[in-house]
Amino acid sequence: MAQRPAALTTTPRASVNTEEQVTDIKCTRLQAKLRMKANKATRIERVEEIMDMLGLQKCRNSKIGNPGLVKGISGGEARRLTFACELLSNPSLLFADEPTSGLDSFMAATVVQIMRDLANSGRTLIAIIHQPTADLYFQFDKIIFLSLGRTAFIGTPEESIQFFSDCGHPIPKNFNPPEWIQEKLSVQPTDEMESYQRIKDIIQVFETTKFSKTSTIELQMIPSTKLPPFSENPGFFVETGALLKRASIDVVRSPAQMRMKLIQKIVMGLFIGSLYWQQPLDWRGVRNTNSALYFLIAELTFSTMFGIMTFMEHELPLIAREYHDGLFYVISYYVSRCLSYLPLFTFDGAVMVLISYWMIGLNNTWQQVLKSILIAVLVEQSATSCGLFLACLFETTSVAIAFAVPISGLFALLSGLYGNTNNFPVYIQWMQWTSWFRYGFEGLVVNQWTKIDNPKFSNFFRNFILDQFSFKADNYHLDVIGLGSIVLFFYVAGYVALLVRIRMSR
Repeated sequence: MAQRPAALTTTPRASVNTEEQVTDIKCTRLQAKLRMKANKATRIERVEEIMDMLGLQKCRNSKIGNPGLVKGISGGEARRLTFACELLSNPSLLFADEPTSGLDSFMAATVVQIMRDLANSGRTLIAIIHQPTADLYFQFDKIIFLSLGRTAFIGTPEESIQFFSDCGHPIPKNFNPPEWIQEKLSVQPTDEMESYQRIKDIIQVFETTKFSKTSTIELQMIPSTKLPPFSENPGFFVETGALLKRASIDVVRSPAQMRMKLIQKIVMGLFIGSLYWQQPLDWRGVRNTNSALYFLIAELTFSTMFGIMTFMEHELPLIAREYHDGLFYVISYYVSRCLSYLPLFTFDGAVMVLISYWMIGLNNTWQQVLKSILIAVLVEQSATSCGLFLACLFETTSVAIAFAVPISGLFALLSGLYGNTNNFPVYIQWMQWTSWFRYGFEGLVVNQWTKIDNPKFSNFFRNFILDQFSFKADNYHLDVIGLGSIVLFFYVAGYVALLVRIRMSR
């Protein structure tokens, strides 16, 4: 396995931020699939090797969790799991941003010991650490202190004590050396002028000492060699499959959302069916039936659109970090996320339509039933894709919802139920062709009234019903095409919005 000498992999300061319902072993195996272009046996062997190295075998089947929300592994285990994921690609250079922050002294010592072992294995580790204990401080090979944007010291921990003593700042006995040094290199709000002068004096002394000259010589002695090539991405289909598996595990192991959506649609199906129970074939029944069809469109839209807009605000930091680490393409994540939501935002709508269909007394030939389900699925997917687009476009869920309310209201007004669209002003009429309410409502109405086998129902009566809304009897297939076009447009627009946001996130 080729090393990656130039890889700058970042260890986040917080706990592992990934799918909270995934176990440690599944997380590392999924990460291996994204990071390693190797066969399955090689990936599994590498995962087991790293799990043993970092002491993660005891919690391999524990869920990662989310502090305060979902019970999972401890902070130290989460930090070690982060190291495990980064080590899968075998980097020779590893950046760790505050790896001990938020951990108790024992866990912090464990993490630093792991870093020590990794350094002994031939890797270079650069860590940013604030206020380490004395024991941790002396485990590092070299220390760099920065202040005012300049280097104040480079050397071993032991040399730092001697250097600051020579500068006139000896470390008192029984005092933590790094805390004392940080205090001398910090600007005190109560005495800024003296602090600035003290820091400048320390920097000047460092630049004239052997420590600075030694560091310069060491840098000049580093040979300029051609770096080995980075490991290749496993490819679009492998990435998409791995990400889809990760997202699907999270959905399946969080059944509350699926259960509540299904219960909601069952209740609404029963409610709509009871409200419009067995409508007769007269003028009042026709009006009530059309209202029921519109109610189905509205329910498929609003609950779906506003329910899906909450996911991106939580996931974007993780996705942006993994993308900039070179784990996958944005298109791979986006396609996998859309596919993971497909059953969740398709099956429930079909269930609601089927429950209410015979209760209302709609045209129940099998062709009409299937056509109604197709319209319902496309309407729900239109709302899903629009919700995804808004979630990808705006930074926060609250802003996305604030924008979605008037947009969905406008689309609803253009459905034809609230007014004949041919009577709208010319500069408004064109907007009806951007509304899935318009296509969905027309599709259901046309499907309901154009194939009724009843001698009381004449062609004149049928045409009169359709003319109220400016609908045409042969427009069903055009409505399907229109809904499909809206779904495609919003999915593509959502991808573009997500791509721009992720690329601008660094």
